[in-house]
Formats: sequence, structure tokens, C-alpha cells
Amino acid sequence: MTIPPKIVSASRRTDIPAFYSEWFMQRVKDGFCTYPNPFRTNQIHRVSLLPEDVAGLVFWTRHAAPMHPHLQTLDRAGFAYYFLYSILGYPRSLEPRSPSTAIATKTFGELASRLGPERVIWRYDPVILTTELTPDWHLQNFRIIADTLYGKTTRVIVSVVDPYRKTQARIGSIDDGKVQYDISAYSDLLAELAVLAAERDMQMQSCAEPELAVPGVQHGACVDAELLEKLSGHKISHAHHRQRPGCLCHRSVDIGINNTCGFGCAYCYATQNHTRAQEAARTGLL
Repeated sequence: MTIPPKIVSASRRTDIPAFYSEWFMQRVKDGFCTYPNPFRTNQIHRVSLLPEDVAGLVFWTRHAAPMHPHLQTLDRAGFAYYFLYSILGYPRSLEPRSPSTAIATKTFGELASRLGPERVIWRYDPVILTTELTPDWHLQNFRIIADTLYGKTTRVIVSVVDPYRKTQARIGSIDDGKVQYDISAYSDLLAELAVLAAERDMQMQSCAEPELAVPGVQHGACVDAELLEKLSGHKISHAHHRQRPGCLCHRSVDIGINNTCGFGCAYCYATQNHTRAQEAARTGLL
């Protein structure tokens, strides 16, 4: 039986371009990788990374610079791929080791110059309202980043912070627990952000927000088979993955591992042990 090519997500669970680019390229060279079931870690899966078995690659990152030297290799091998690039500019209390906004927008721009604006998608995600991160703060912060990225992307993805118990505890300890989790509180802000995005030729798209109904914000897929079809010229399955309620991502296999991202963001749902994650990131091996 012929197994249809799969979209490979690299990765929702960790930042492979920032911390594991050499590991990833070695796995591409070897033609496969393995990853554990996130809920049953003794259950190991194997996925082919041969170009003929990969419908497309979706890279999730905050810092793509380590991947830049490898893009030509991916191009020569015939991979279709694009980047989901997170830039939020939050305080160090929430993002202790993320690249500064200046560095992040610079590397974003370099990547967009290499790949084109359609293949580098900005994530302003998650949006968090606290006593410090007010709507006015977000409007000013978003405008600064959007101005810098004008002409370098065509899409910006947003979502509202999720009330996961451990995430709430981490963020709450930083801001006295005064974090807004009611999605209705975000609607007016997101509508204003959508206007700012549109003025800079960016379509705003929501990520897994089924209750969100805001003018100018479309529900969309982060793992986007339609975009990969356009890049590859090949038909790709549009079956949905259903990661969580409201998720419109197309089916993919995620090769990342929880507790391995070294950035240490307080709102990260994929990292419960930041010490272990930093140790993993230092090795460069997943």
C-alpha cells in the first residue's frame, strides 16, 4: 500500500529552527526521524523525511537564523515549506530568553527577502491582557512591529491566551493573577489590531478561536495545505487535524518533543519544566 505524503510540522512543541536546526538537517540527510507520543513517551513513532514522502514542511519559530544556511539544501531536495514566525515584544518577565524585537524583526526580514512574504507568516500569539499589557500597550506594540514587517509578510495570526492551569499559575505569579481569560474582553482590541494589519497589507487570521467573531479577523489554518499546494504544485489532503476546538489546521505529523524549547516563555503550554527544556536545548539534540 502506498502511503500518501504527509505534512511535517516542525514544531508546535518546540523551536526546531532556533535550537535544533543541525539535528533536523541530519535527520533530513538520514531520511527519517523518530519522536515520542507526547502522552505516552515510551511509544516512539517514526516518520519518513524523504522528499517524496513529505507533502510540505511547516516551521514554527522565534529565531530562524540557524536555519538560513540550510534553506538551499531544502530547496535543492525539492521540499515545499514556509515559516510561522512569532514576534510579540513582551516584557522579559513573560519572555525571558526570546530574541529582542529588533533582532526578531531583522531575522524575519532576512528570511522574507530569501523566501518571499507569503512564506513567512507573523504570529502575534498569544495576545495577553493584564494590568501591564493593556489594550493601549498592545496597539502601540503591534503598530511598531507591523510597521517594521510591512511588505515582508501577507498574514498575521492571533489567538487569545489559553487558561491552562500551569500557564495561569506562571503568568499570574508575574502579574498578581490579573490576567484576562474571557475571550469577549479581547474582541475590541483584536478588531483594532485587524485594522492596523489591513493598513499594512496583512490579513489577520485567528488560531483555534471558535468563539471569536471579530470584523477583519478570519478563522484560518496555521498548517495550511492550500499554501503548500501553491508552493509545491501538488495536490495535498485537506483533512483537518482537530488539534483542539476551533483548530482548522490540516492534518500533519508533529516531530517535536515537549519540554525542549529553551526560550522559557511563561505562557508556553508545551513546556512544563523550563530547567529541563534549557538543558535539552543546550544539547541541540531532540
